[in-house]
Amino acid sequence: MAQYIPDVRFIASIYPGQLPTIRRHYGPSRQSEGLGAQRSTAFTLDPVPRGKKPFVMALYDSFENVLDIVALSSLGNNSAQKPRLPKPVPVESIEADILKEWTGGLYNVPQGAAPGVIGIRPMKVELKKFEDTGTLPGAAVDEVQRMTEMQTLYFEYLFTEGERLHKQNNWKEITSTMRLAAEWLGFEREWSHRAIARDSGPCPWCQSIIPNIAIVCGTCGKQVRETPANLAHLERLRPTA
Repeated sequence: MAQYIPDVRFIASIYPGQLPTIRRHYGPSRQSEGLGAQRSTAFTLDPVPRGKKPFVMALYDSFENVLDIVALSSLGNNSAQKPRLPKPVPVESIEADILKEWTGGLYNVPQGAAPGVIGIRPMKVELKKFEDTGTLPGAAVDEVQRMTEMQTLYFEYLFTEGERLHKQNNWKEITSTMRLAAEWLGFEREWSHRAIARDSGPCPWCQSIIPNIAIVCGTCGKQVRETPANLAHLERLRPTA
């Protein structure tokens, strides 16, 4: 019998943040033997700062363990054993599934806008090198350009949303992804600084950015929150006009 050689596909990413890890019930088995053997694979992309080389990961044909209906019927419906058998999962399906998870389901974004994550098709010489040495191929110039264009559209949309929310004084709705978009695009705003966003907010009177622990706004001089009980005695010591 000829040896089975799994097919391989590659996904490349230039996304600068941490996309969610995807776990699927196929691939290497956690429990290699037994009726209840289960398989599990986690897919994770490394963040890529702007201008750096794309991160590339390899995907392979795989197997998942599915319930063996025939064997289960022979054991009886009340059996505590759950016999399973391997079922092939083609790499084309794995690639489509993973890309959909990382780049699909985006609502209200412009057409073609998405995180810069795509499937790439290496040249034969790169595939041969990968087979011989395990060295992952790189993304071609046009593939990098495609990732950059789709991610630029996506981040421009998110940056515009951040600007809109800031003008509405709706800081709570400004997300970390919007701040990441501003950083990747090279735009600096009050709302885009992570430290400011975490520890500061707008004064309700004059909209100046003040620390969250401030009692009085340093710009307009108005009190923005109640004086803590342990500092109330200082109010009595304040000279009157």
